[in-house]
Amino acid sequence: MRNSSYPTDKQRLLGYVGDIRQLAGFQRMELLQGKGKGNEIIQVRNGSGLQFQIAVSRGFDIGICELYGVPLAWMSQNGPVSPYAYEKDDWNRSFEGGLLATCGLTTMGKPSMEEGKAFGPHGRLSSTPAELLQAEGRWNSNGQYELIFRGIVRESTVAGENITLERTIITRFGENQIVMTDIVTNESFQPVEHLMLHHFNLGFPLIGEHCLIDIPNGPKRWINGEGTTDEWSRFPQPKENGQPTVMVHEDVFAEKGDDIRINISNNLVHNGQERKLSFYLTYDKTASPYLMQWKHPGKGVYVLGIEPGNATTEGRAVHRERGTLPMLAPWERKAYTFCMDMQLE
Repeated sequence: MRNSSYPTDKQRLLGYVGDIRQLAGFQRMELLQGKGKGNEIIQVRNGSGLQFQIAVSRGFDIGICELYGVPLAWMSQNGPVSPYAYEKDDWNRSFEGGLLATCGLTTMGKPSMEEGKAFGPHGRLSSTPAELLQAEGRWNSNGQYELIFRGIVRESTVAGENITLERTIITRFGENQIVMTDIVTNESFQPVEHLMLHHFNLGFPLIGEHCLIDIPNGPKRWINGEGTTDEWSRFPQPKENGQPTVMVHEDVFAEKGDDIRINISNNLVHNGQERKLSFYLTYDKTASPYLMQWKHPGKGVYVLGIEPGNATTEGRAVHRERGTLPMLAPWERKAYTFCMDMQLE
């Protein structure tokens, strides 16, 4: 959504400032203490109210995200965690949260065992450092000032898989929007399993007992849960002994095109005024045909996960048994694009 507080065309805008970084820019930083010591992050501010961090050391994921100082992303009690503290069998010990934690590239979901080999929960991607390819602010051909970041993450083993994810993240001055494109490539000479989950994590004050979860209706079933699924669009107050649930939305928008659009919103008081905070997520259903919804209402956790994937989180072995395990042919590429819009009205 365009912010009209300032002129956005280059010539007029630069008449007001000596350096565009007065309004929008980024800084590369390194964390200096705790479990996250040594992690590289990029702090981004787009000059229109949106600020967020890119976790270069953790899969080029998106961490803290705020709009006009109001947080949208959920952050876990682990705090920043170095990829070198990754525990294969207990993914939650290094799960930072953040607006996006990517799961994959060859496994995700529940742990699996195949041919005597153990595959831990959610894969290695979010605990694998990225190589930074690009970090710059520039004026694009449409006369907009944009901040663009590219990184590449590789999952490989000798004589086995060699698969890369190249991620591009763009935000523009005047628009409280993040556009992210992932290109996954099998750079080996044999087919490789490819499981991919984009784990968006939303927290208070966007999430609360009066928030609205807008996912167009369709068939639903529990992966982790029981009873009726009627309460899927609501979120309870924090519960003393709240337990996590995972629901899969199946065949959503089956007759409404390939783009899926989800809206999470809540009313709040900002600087003494009642406002509506909204997060919109738009993505291509053909690349991510499954949609998982994770809720944890427990006190001290309190998170909503919106999780598009190319498979469900039931695990690699389950999908192989069903014949639904995604594969990439040698040198095959697959693209995933997500558009995140934030509004405070």
